[in-house]
Amino acid sequence: MNIRQLKNIMKEVNEPNEYFLEPHDLQHPLYWIYKVDNVRVKTIFPKLEGLRKPDARFDVFINGLFISQRDYLFENEGNIFYLRFKRSNFPEFDRFGDIYSLEETDEIKINGDLEKFN
Repeated sequence: MNIRQLKNIMKEVNEPNEYFLEPHDLQHPLYWIYKVDNVRVKTIFPKLEGLRKPDARFDVFINGLFISQRDYLFENEGNIFYLRFKRSNFPEFDRFGDIYSLEETDEIKINGDLEKFN
């Protein structure tokens, strides 16, 4: 590996890569589904790809709170990146005693090894 390759890798790792997701389907019986258009998981330097665990590629936040990877599924379909939050992994009731749910006003943010494309 030469210096130019290392510079390119550091550029990829340090690129601004924070995206806000919008609600896609909040009525699904198993998931709250959010999406962001024209975003995909980056392809990283092939020699490093095996060293980078899939669950370390990005972080997900709901209203500023970190969400564990076991609480959601993700996939790219065409030009759209989807996050499916597993309803069964969230509490039944919120702190006020109301049924817990994600809503359109919740801020869903993802940052990590993602890139915008057209």
